[in-house]
Amino acid sequence: MSQKTVYQYDASGWYMGETLADADPVVVGNWLLPARTTEVKPPLFTGGKMPKWAGYKWKLINP
Repeated sequence: MSQKTVYQYDASGWYMGETLADADPVVVGNWLLPARTTEVKPPLFTGGKMPKWAGYKWKLINP
């Protein structure tokens, strides 16, 4: 089965790290995303700011 990297966030939206999504065995081209993940890669973060998922994109925010 094929896998791809997706990006995980916690219940508050804070970036947690990378995990894997499996290919959908029924619908070709679909991915089975784990809960609280997105295919959108977070931006590089430095200077004390952390990525937070805002429903459709990442925002860099001071925690």
